[in-house]
Amino acid sequence: MSPKNKGKFGKSKVSTVSETDEFISGVDRIVQALKPHATKLAVLLGVVVVVVIGYTTWSWWQQRNLIHATELYSRAVTLNHVPVRAPEPTPAPDGGKAAAAGKDKKKGAKPVEAKPAEEPELDSRGIPTKFASAEQRASAVLAALEELEADYDSTPVAQHGRLLAAEALYQLGRYSEAAEKFGKYADGGGPEDLVLSAREGLGYSLEAMAMAEKDSKARQAGLERTLKAFGEMQPQADGPRHDLALYHQARILAELGRKDQARKTLEQVLADHPGSNLKQDIEMRLPALRGAPAK
Repeated sequence: MSPKNKGKFGKSKVSTVSETDEFISGVDRIVQALKPHATKLAVLLGVVVVVVIGYTTWSWWQQRNLIHATELYSRAVTLNHVPVRAPEPTPAPDGGKAAAAGKDKKKGAKPVEAKPAEEPELDSRGIPTKFASAEQRASAVLAALEELEADYDSTPVAQHGRLLAAEALYQLGRYSEAAEKFGKYADGGGPEDLVLSAREGLGYSLEAMAMAEKDSKARQAGLERTLKAFGEMQPQADGPRHDLALYHQARILAELGRKDQARKTLEQVLADHPGSNLKQDIEMRLPALRGAPAK
């Protein structure tokens, strides 16, 4: 290597060391400047770490709850679609001749022992393959939804479960509880078609409660509440199911003895909704409201 080249390499080395020294000095100045704020920075960093860990844990917990809630809701929906098949009666050994002859009414005859109810057959998911009655099915659906509401009421899945629970309560004849559930779902918002179903369910529940009243004044008051509920079902003339809401109002008006109003309401349905699927039902009701025999 020539001295000329050596001089160049030597100069480059000195320059690099100098630049490195300047970089270290710069870092040292930054470190010295940050020293008074070290405690604040440490606290800030700690807070950030806690927030990140807390948010991650919260997200995981929310996701876990949503999964479990969805499983319970799916089970309730599946139960709601299980077919109802009443058990076939067990034939008598003698073909029923003894019962027909009235032998079981003789003095000293032993009472016929009722056959114990068989356990329902379950599929691989633990879901019954059939139910003996609609009430039995509604009870199973309601049990799953009560667990959903008790454990995961804050999830959006529980909101939809409330509507299905209201239907189950209605089938079980628990109309007051059904009305509360339907109303709560309708007030909570949701898809338009489901909200309309909840409002209609509320009207049906109030109607059933009113018709069960023995006192005429209480029944009248209940039907007035029902009329109001169906009136609020779909107040928009161009909204979906407006014809159905009017039809329900006409039914209740007829029950209240306001036949003229009922007739006008049904005629309004035919005028405003000529393509309504209710046209045939309306045409069957109108003659009675007009005082003419139905065709």
